[in-house]
Order: sequence, then structure tokens, then C-alpha cells
Amino acid sequence: MVLFGEHVYLRPISLEDVTGDYIAWMNDCEVVKYTESRFMPHTRESIIEFVKSANSDSTHTFAIIAKDLDRHIGNIKLGGINQNHRYGDIGLIIGRKEYYGRGIATESIRLVTDYAFDRLALHKVWCGIYAPNIGSLRAFQNAGWELYATEPEKCIFEGKYVDCHYLHKINRTGE
Repeated sequence: MVLFGEHVYLRPISLEDVTGDYIAWMNDCEVVKYTESRFMPHTRESIIEFVKSANSDSTHTFAIIAKDLDRHIGNIKLGGINQNHRYGDIGLIIGRKEYYGRGIATESIRLVTDYAFDRLALHKVWCGIYAPNIGSLRAFQNAGWELYATEPEKCIFEGKYVDCHYLHKINRTGE
């Protein structure tokens, strides 16, 4: 399954994506600073294991490919899929910093949200974002998601507790 956008396309992540660049992003403090991945070092072997388990009935992980250079620049995951209640969560990482601030995250979020609603018939998708991560907050809001809750002092970030924002988008077309 390949999802095509204006500037990127998304395809299932594969072992061919495990390159030196990918390993370097996952060990770059600036790239992973708002993710749970920041708590562990990443090796070729650990990323291979991640990729091997990245796609299942309850998780769909896509490589974000920039069309301009046909280059893997990040990943976006639709996971925690609950078929009984028809929801899932979305998380993403843009590893190539030269693509920050160019709308790539927003476009990828829109593509995966449409996939969740149109192909998987999910009713709701949601995400959690550390409050200091203004870029991700804007990307999800620009993709049409709404902030529905803020949990005070949920996560430790740079040595202090920070709030966590929760956003969602509900599929209202089938109702």
C-alpha cells in the first residue's frame, strides 16, 4: 500500500530503509528529543528488530519518502489499532532536519488519517504530544485535528515535568 501526497509518498517501512542515515537520526538528540526513543541508544540490530515488528494487524508503519530526492526522511505509524472500538494512534518522526518546517509532517498526518478512515474504517485517531513540541502540535492542528485534553505534568522533558496535549480527529462521514 503506497499513499501519495504532493511532496511525499508513504510506503510500508522495510529492511532496505535501515541505513546509516536512519540509524544516525535515531541517535540524534535533536531528532528524538520529543519521543520515547530518546531513552535508549539505537543500533542497526535494534532498528532491524523494530522494522521487522513495525507492521501487523494492529500497527501500520510507513516510511515517509520525499518526492524531490526519492529519499527516506522519516516514519509515521498508525498503531494501537483497536478493531472493536475502531480507533488508533498516530506518531511520527522526521529524521532529516532539512525537511523541518516544510509541511511534510502535516501532509503525512493527512495521508495516514485518510488511510485510517477510508481504508481501515476507523472512527477515531488520536495522538499525545509533549507541550513544548510546538511543531508537532501545529502539524496535527494544520491537518485538521483538534486538541481535546491536556494532562498536567505527565512526562519528564529536559529534567522537568511537562504537560501532555492530546489531539484527535473523528471520522464523521459514515454517521
